[in-house]
Amino acid sequence: MHETIDLEAIATHEAGHVLLAHYYGRKVYGAYLQSRPASHSTGGERSHVRFALTPYIQDVHLDLTKLDERWPLAVRETLVTTRIRLAGPLAQSLHQQIAYRDMAGGQDYRDALSELLLLERLRLSLPQPHSLDVSYKHKNILDTLAEDILGLLNDAVYVDYLQRIAQDLLAKQELSARQISAILEAMPRHQWGSE
Repeated sequence: MHETIDLEAIATHEAGHVLLAHYYGRKVYGAYLQSRPASHSTGGERSHVRFALTPYIQDVHLDLTKLDERWPLAVRETLVTTRIRLAGPLAQSLHQQIAYRDMAGGQDYRDALSELLLLERLRLSLPQPHSLDVSYKHKNILDTLAEDILGLLNDAVYVDYLQRIAQDLLAKQELSARQISAILEAMPRHQWGSE
C-alpha cells in the first residue's frame, strides 16, 4: 500500500524556507522536492532546502574584546535561522488552512529549537554570560517569530513569490541557487536599518 503525499503542500512548505532565507539575505543553494513518499527501506531522501548557516556564531570566541559587537549579531542571525526553519511548516499551514499551532512541524520545529539551544550553550561558554542579551529565551519566542512570519507570508507581494517558487518546484522538482535568485530577484528584502 502506497501512502499518498500532497505535493502542493510540500512544495509550499519548501517554498516557505526559500522565501524567508532570501528575504533575510541568506544564500539559498537549492531546493529539492521529493515526489514519492520516502521509504525507509530504500533510504528515500526528504524534500529539503539548503541555505547558508548562521553567521557570526563561529566568530564569537575569536576575539572576546569584540563580544559587544558580535553577540548581538549572533542573536539576530540565530533568530533569522529559527524563522527560516519555522517558515516551512507555517507556509504549509496557510496552504492547507490549518492553524499553525495544529501543524505538525516535525524536524523543522526540532531544528528551530536546536538553533536557540546552541546559542544558549554558546552564551554559557562565554565570560560573564549573565550580562549578555537573552531575548531569544523568552517563553513565547516561537509564537512571536511565527506571528512575524505569518504576517510576511500573508502579504500579497510575498504570497505571489511563495506561489511562484512552489509552482516551479512542482514543475521541475529541483531548483538551483541561480534559478531561485532569478525568481526572487525583484522581491523586497528585509532591511536591518529599519528596526
